[in-house]
Amino acid sequence: MSLSPAAPAEAAPVEAGGTDLYHVSRLHIPRWAIPAAHLLLLGHCLGRIRTLFNPMVRLVFLRQVHVIGVMGMRVVALLALAVGGLLITETTNLLGARNDYLYDIISWALVSEAAPLLVAVVVIGRSATVISTELALMKVRGEVRFLEQMRIDPRDYLVLPRVAALTASLLAATFYFQVIAIVGGFTLCALLLSVSFPEQMSLLLQAISPVGIIIAGIKTAVFGLVIGTVACFAGLFTGPAVSDVPRAQITAYMRSLTCVVAIDLLFAAATLSL
Repeated sequence: MSLSPAAPAEAAPVEAGGTDLYHVSRLHIPRWAIPAAHLLLLGHCLGRIRTLFNPMVRLVFLRQVHVIGVMGMRVVALLALAVGGLLITETTNLLGARNDYLYDIISWALVSEAAPLLVAVVVIGRSATVISTELALMKVRGEVRFLEQMRIDPRDYLVLPRVAALTASLLAATFYFQVIAIVGGFTLCALLLSVSFPEQMSLLLQAISPVGIIIAGIKTAVFGLVIGTVACFAGLFTGPAVSDVPRAQITAYMRSLTCVVAIDLLFAAATLSL
């Protein structure tokens, strides 16, 4: 059964007399064309976003949200408590609880910069590598080829729900990180430094800029789309041998990390120029 409402009319079998509608499993992409291939894969996912309403694709999406988002919240919470407690306690001790610069630093560091970047690094190490390995194994075992023979586009059934789930999970985890880091840090300050928790929260809310929150959200969404696309591409377009599976995992990790750092630098430069 086709996953899309209607199969593309212009699609044709790859092999003479065959039944394949798509040729993703046998597509070879030269090294110089990989950046453009990433963009094409992301463009395909964005253009086919309505496929998420298909029950089978939606089921894959929900399973990926559980694996990427729900099961990873414990790690995010521990990291948020550690980073928030250390940063807020140390800066409060150095600058004083009534210093306006303290809340500007906390707003910039935790809300705009540290939260999206640190959560993205956690997702890369925990989920992007798993996605690439899973898809690489599916290709090696011939499961991707079977999907093509059943006239199911692997990009719709395998890539789209994973990219969407990783992006949604990253947005939720970043918000989760921000709340836990701020509340946990100010609670620790109230216990150790005898400062007022409500007063600090009120001053921080005055220091947080709506524009900064919007930029952080956009940056996080871009992180999710890029990490998901790179991870799926590394797994889906890996070699056919079993030895290519760990190579796909390493490729997904290094490319995702490089892209995230580059995007973060671009956002920082754009923010400074505003």
